[in-house]
Amino acid sequence: MKKVLLLSMSCLLAINALGQSENGQSRPSNIDWKEDSTEVVTIDDIVKREQEITRNSFQESHNKDVWSRKGYLNLSYSSTTLSPDGDYMTGLDDEMVPDYKSNWGVSIKIGRSYRLHKKPIANILQFYIDYSYIDLGVNHFEKNGGPQLYDSRKKTGDDKFITPWNLEKYEFNYGMSVGPSLSVAPFMFTNSKAAHFLKFNMWYHVGYHVSMLNLVSNKEADANPATQTTGDDGKMRDDTKLEFGHGFASSFGLSLTWKFVGIGYEYRSANAKYKSLNKELYGSEKYKFKTSSNRVFVQFRF
Repeated sequence: MKKVLLLSMSCLLAINALGQSENGQSRPSNIDWKEDSTEVVTIDDIVKREQEITRNSFQESHNKDVWSRKGYLNLSYSSTTLSPDGDYMTGLDDEMVPDYKSNWGVSIKIGRSYRLHKKPIANILQFYIDYSYIDLGVNHFEKNGGPQLYDSRKKTGDDKFITPWNLEKYEFNYGMSVGPSLSVAPFMFTNSKAAHFLKFNMWYHVGYHVSMLNLVSNKEADANPATQTTGDDGKMRDDTKLEFGHGFASSFGLSLTWKFVGIGYEYRSANAKYKSLNKELYGSEKYKFKTSSNRVFVQFRF
């Protein structure tokens, strides 16, 4: 009888506990039963987030590549005018030195651009300071007039020979320059990745240069009828006629580049005071000349 009574009471207690659990009165306290299921991170959310990170990383790497090439090398073909800044005798009759125009010229210019701000403005504009540490050029001037170009009998008041400027000439020059520049990438907001690399570049440089003029000796161009090759007049005919000069130079230009290659135009002007390296024959007189060059070039960026 006692066993039946105990069994009945146990069943009643179990039924009561089950009812309380179903009514929510005995739920575990460490579970937030009101949690919003919309805040659960799904696999799709993780994939989308990773894709966005990868896309942003690729875009940053692409933009860095667009603006990464700061070095430049210009290979130019140039046309140059050499003009006297004063009245100088040619050594033939009473002729004065005219303007000389080159029939060909070549040059190489190498430098680097240094950013003035870390990131391009609107990812379109970038300002730089350029430093061109190599600007090396050669220009050729044909003889002016002829067949007689000078007279070895004529001398200056100091008993020195007059420099025969009308002879065929080679001009060698080397300089360095610095100045501001601007690069514009106008197609950065287009969908074409290739078009992002198309840039317009503009600059203005000032600097200093040295120049050497080689006046090619020509005995047949001498108006002196004497046939002797000894004495000072013979030395003047055969002498290697070198004029050394130096002065300030400036240039401005523009180029169109795509990735590592481009084309462009530059105008360069310079002043130089020349003096003969043979003081014994020509004295120490200085001659001031101006040069103006038009350069068309192929540009390589690195």
